[in-house]
Amino acid sequence: MENLETLKDLWKNQEESTIRFTEKDIHKMVQKKSSSIVKWILIISLLEFILPNLIFLFTDFNATRQFYEQYGLTSTMMIYSVLHIAVIIVFIYVFYKNYRNISAGSTVRILLSDILKTRRTVKYYIYYNLTIMGIIGLNIFYAVFNSAEFQSNLASGTSMVKIWILSILFLCFALLIFWLFYRILYGFFLKKLKRNYAALSQRDEL
Repeated sequence: MENLETLKDLWKNQEESTIRFTEKDIHKMVQKKSSSIVKWILIISLLEFILPNLIFLFTDFNATRQFYEQYGLTSTMMIYSVLHIAVIIVFIYVFYKNYRNISAGSTVRILLSDILKTRRTVKYYIYYNLTIMGIIGLNIFYAVFNSAEFQSNLASGTSMVKIWILSILFLCFALLIFWLFYRILYGFFLKKLKRNYAALSQRDEL
């Protein structure tokens, strides 16, 4: 970013410099940096999609299947899985499309628009993941807590309200951990895109 600011200063004061930079030079530099950032976002989203599925191959399928069957979650989890895969593929496609748009030659205003779209897409991606985690978590709690097996094993006088409160607090804590993970992982790239957007906005006003 320091190199970009240096180029901007040189461009504004070209009469005092032996090197002459045009608006196009600044534009290309920001475009290249933004394209690289979006490429990394695309790579990370692909890894985030692939790695959990690879890990799943080494898990105990029977135990998972039995758990779902025991609490009547087989159809529900199948629907969630198909929906989740479809949504993630759509997001990956959008990330790729954003990468192609930013990489292509465009005007400052179009590049500004593409950067904004990318930042919004990343935020929607984070919100979606946290929301689907919360929904699935609540669905599992509901199925387990309302099952005859769970009810029969409850100690006398156990408050279901307290169980729900503790479970929701646990779920909120887990979502907070994931939010911090996304905040660190994608926040780093979003800040860089924000800086590039600010740099282009200032130049567009000149």
